[in-house]
Amino acid sequence: MILRPGQGRISGRGTAAIEEGPSHALDILEHISDAVFSLDRTWRFTYVNTRAEWLLKRPRSELIGRKVWKEFPQARGTVFEQEYQRALAKRVDVAFEAFYAPLEAWVGVRAYPSKQGLLVFCRDISARKQAEQALHESEQFLRSTLDSLSTHIAILDGQGTILAVNAAWRRFARENGCPEDSGTCGVGADYLGVTDAARGAFSEEAAFVAAGIRDIITGRAESFLQEYPCHEPGGRRRWFLMRVTRFVGQGPLRLVVAHEDITGRHEAGEALWRLAREEAAREQAETARERLNAVLERITDGFAAFDRDGRFTYVNRHAEAHFGRMREALLGWRPAEVLSESRGAVMESLLLRATQAGTPVEEDQPSALADRWLRVVAYPSPEGLTVYFRDVTEQRRSELWSHFLSEVSAASASSLDWGDVSRAVAKLTVPTLADGCAIATPVGPHGEEPSTVVAAVTPYLEGALHAVFRAGSASALGRMVEEALRTEAVVHLHGPSRDAPCVQSAVAVPLMTQARPLGVLVLVSLRPDLRYEAQDLSLVQELARRAALVLENARLYRTARQAVTTRDETLGIVSHDLRAPLNTISLLCNGAERRLARGDNGPGVTEALRKVRLVVGNMDRLIDDLLEVARVESGQPGLDLETLDAPALLGQVQGFNEPLAADKSLRLEVSLGPDLPRVCADRARVLRVFQNLVGNAIKFTPPGGRILLKAERREAEVCFCVEDTGPGIDATALPHVFNRFWQAIHAHKAGVGLGLAIVKGVVDAHGGRVWVESPPGRGAAFFFTLPALTVASGAVEGPRQP
Repeated sequence: MILRPGQGRISGRGTAAIEEGPSHALDILEHISDAVFSLDRTWRFTYVNTRAEWLLKRPRSELIGRKVWKEFPQARGTVFEQEYQRALAKRVDVAFEAFYAPLEAWVGVRAYPSKQGLLVFCRDISARKQAEQALHESEQFLRSTLDSLSTHIAILDGQGTILAVNAAWRRFARENGCPEDSGTCGVGADYLGVTDAARGAFSEEAAFVAAGIRDIITGRAESFLQEYPCHEPGGRRRWFLMRVTRFVGQGPLRLVVAHEDITGRHEAGEALWRLAREEAAREQAETARERLNAVLERITDGFAAFDRDGRFTYVNRHAEAHFGRMREALLGWRPAEVLSESRGAVMESLLLRATQAGTPVEEDQPSALADRWLRVVAYPSPEGLTVYFRDVTEQRRSELWSHFLSEVSAASASSLDWGDVSRAVAKLTVPTLADGCAIATPVGPHGEEPSTVVAAVTPYLEGALHAVFRAGSASALGRMVEEALRTEAVVHLHGPSRDAPCVQSAVAVPLMTQARPLGVLVLVSLRPDLRYEAQDLSLVQELARRAALVLENARLYRTARQAVTTRDETLGIVSHDLRAPLNTISLLCNGAERRLARGDNGPGVTEALRKVRLVVGNMDRLIDDLLEVARVESGQPGLDLETLDAPALLGQVQGFNEPLAADKSLRLEVSLGPDLPRVCADRARVLRVFQNLVGNAIKFTPPGGRILLKAERREAEVCFCVEDTGPGIDATALPHVFNRFWQAIHAHKAGVGLGLAIVKGVVDAHGGRVWVESPPGRGAAFFFTLPALTVASGAVEGPRQP
């Protein structure tokens, strides 16, 4: 197109009319963001604006009057030529998007024919195309990630209709007789409607789920959790944890519904619960978990990973010691290339057998450390192999002990239970080394229950040995056992006695481990030809020493297993409670970055940063709670004691929490008993106790209720109480409310479960007591005491600094 004097508008149905004249029209074309050029009917450039010069990477002086196909021959045969020809031949407007390789750019084109030729508007849309590609790749990555998860996941819209499901969801539906195209469980299904229509077994859970989803849709809640049982067609009962979460961000409402199979965890929890009721000492064993953390760190397995070519891709520090090489010298190499010829060949043979079998392969191999052996297990995977190393030197040495201990190991191989090992030792001793054998173990330091195991050749001797360990036993055998435990030395009975006329010889040996008596081993002989002489005592001592080691290993194994289970539960809870706010921070930051990229630094960005600070504060409080629990349970909380006035203390607590209570329409009141003495305590720690208790009361008390702070004197103590009018605590839960993480594991509405554990630890550190009372349907009342200050001889005495 050529603009000539007197021409009043720009041709083309897609352009705006410009009435002011050609010079004004040209000025407009020079300043618009689109690249604009015109071609006459012989395909020669008649006009090129400044933006077109930039896009075509040629000055207009080189283009005006020249044919477009000669200047840009690569456009021949492409969509550019096809669409330009169609626009000019059929006199129709065309619009298309195409990638032009010589310019290395995506271009959005609109062309308008006229009598003079063709007017073309172009825009570089590479950034948008790249963003679309990135979005597509992100969606593909998200889809593949969701499909790789074992959790059943569905995406719902604001009406409860299923928009998308992952592979696990589809697989579970097929296995339970609900194909994806059935209309009840696949894409397009009315999930909320199906839930509303549920009848029969578990319909109460379905109604609860429907209510929770509606709360999220209406904005009353951000997420929802529900555990529920499910019967498969085969009759097996499984348990699932349902999580419903609202997407945070702009755009239409979306909900993520995730069903995680927790059958194993639920069954394990039930088994642990049954075990807890049967074992009176479980709480003491759980307390020992923290003391064993250092031991667990020292016995951590070595780990190495190999790719499909058998090359090291990862080696942890424990495996470095096993290989005798630093990881830098191993990564990227095959074992035969960096280890000794024999050890490299053994390792590669193990990897080859595991790869060919497609199943784990296990064997013992010599370690690079002198006189050490490793139990090596290779697990094949699509990426290669993972190999675990465990030091089994002591186990191998025990297998090389005497034939007697080999028999003990064989008899107890199926169980490392304390009682099983004791019975195996006793039964294998009789009649080889004795006519009667008894092993007695009292209550151990970590909560082991007392046990007495007896094996004998006659019922009479068996009964006599049982009687030895009854309270008040004054027989010769009983006195022998008492002296052995008292002196921690071998005690020898050389012949028959008045109360044991059939006993020809007997010996009692304390089972010692780590310089403490684990129990006592008693051997009795009824045969004259089997007497325990002086030269036999060393053999008996060796037997007792090894038996003690076996029993100690059994105890440590059991305690370690319990500690590992508890540790795994703790790590799962903490990681979940830290991962959720991290995801929130990530989403908020992404949203803020997008706004800033668009030049929007308004209230939306400020609100996102405020929420980030709030979430970070919540994470900081969780970490502070974890550190506080560690401090109080270590027995060294570091109390900063001072004299405190009880009424002033309660007034301070009321002042802190009254706005929070008022926000929930709650009354926060204080009741003081007469003649309240002062207490000596750490103000900050005691305030934290009140904050945890009052915070829980505010959380669980419905609007219109009351929270009462009380203090009264009880003999030499001041008893404080936080009482609410909430729903109270179930009777079965009362014995566990002060346990660490218990609420996070067992309660739907509670937090991570550290607040009440901190309360108990702080009160215990002050020498006080803490308990809870909750009559059914009448709220809950948490009590704790602090020692009162007493004035004696002009001196003020309070609780001692730990």
